[in-house]
Amino acid sequence: MVDVFITIDSECSMGGALKDPKKQPVSPERLVLGRIGSKYYGTPLIMSILERNGLRGTFFVEVLASQVVNQQQMADAYGQIIARGHDAQLHLHPVYHYYRLLRQGLITRDQLPPNMDLIGSLSLSTQLQLLHEGVALARNFTGRNPIAFRAGCYGASTSTLTALSQVGIEYDSSFNASYLEKTCLIDSHEPTNMPWQAGSVWEIPITNFETGIGWLRGLKHLDVVAVSWLEMMRVLNEAERLNLGTIVFLLHSFSFLKTKDVQFCTMRPDRLVINRFEALCRYLGKNSKRFRISTFSDRPRPACTTPDKSFPDLGNRATALSQACPRAQPVLLDLRPSVISVRGHYWQARQELRLSPGDEDVPENALTEVLVGAATAEDHDRSTCMTTDCHFNTIGREVIR
Repeated sequence: MVDVFITIDSECSMGGALKDPKKQPVSPERLVLGRIGSKYYGTPLIMSILERNGLRGTFFVEVLASQVVNQQQMADAYGQIIARGHDAQLHLHPVYHYYRLLRQGLITRDQLPPNMDLIGSLSLSTQLQLLHEGVALARNFTGRNPIAFRAGCYGASTSTLTALSQVGIEYDSSFNASYLEKTCLIDSHEPTNMPWQAGSVWEIPITNFETGIGWLRGLKHLDVVAVSWLEMMRVLNEAERLNLGTIVFLLHSFSFLKTKDVQFCTMRPDRLVINRFEALCRYLGKNSKRFRISTFSDRPRPACTTPDKSFPDLGNRATALSQACPRAQPVLLDLRPSVISVRGHYWQARQELRLSPGDEDVPENALTEVLVGAATAEDHDRSTCMTTDCHFNTIGREVIR
């Protein structure tokens, strides 16, 4: 049986306030609760979808923003998570700490660390200070001591794991292989997807798989916003076949929102992502004998076993299609009609074709640019074309390169 963690990074946003003194950080009501009019498309909707399918989620709650946004809104948002029976763990974006110091005149701009939002780039003493502060704030908001952590921007390092052990954190889920040498600073030759231990801290990596065609082939992590339903289902099935043991999905409290401005003043729900998440939860709910939903509050003890490294080649259709239509090579299939997903450039691709989730037709002259999926989450077996080619990388960084 595969242990599946559905993790939600629940956080506000600086909203450009660090660069523009006229702006303020975005409130929890907008980005955590996702309020649009009288409806909520953030954590309340995520929890409702999970609960309809008998599932629980782990919400990594960012708490340093409470120093610069409405604390009552944050307390209300995070209190709901515990009240509804879900898991709340610790998430930190140090940028809020430095923004508060800057606003209070305790530091100047030239004293800001160059990578201030990557906790792993800071000194061990500073990391310990932020973690102690974060644990205390999380306890105030949730009534519980967190036992798991995820760094903002996946920006943990090996020293972060040391600091976590000193503050009593048992699990970290910051390791994201597709962000190594970018923002993820953990120096590890451990498996990409298998849990591993650093001292007393278990690392539960965010799941990555290989996808793409030709020179665009590379790693992609299981972010519900950027991964199609077919890809998610295949990853789950392959995890079971490979005896991978643990799968970690990622989304954010604002994953169901679309906006055109950094302040999130104008928002609308993203029906595509909502439908995709609903399909995922239905699948997991119906296959509970194969996939066990886990949370960090369950205190899992993963088995450190090396899975079979073989993986079936799913790229034959993609190869044939790319030969027939060379200009379609950069494109990956998504599930809704007329919506495309280009690896790493999902939103840019959709904007370039001026498509929205409701579009039913693609201009004829765009057919050489994209491959349009005819499938939905409910009838994926009738898909007319399938360009996803995914392989797990389960043996370490040396293979990633």
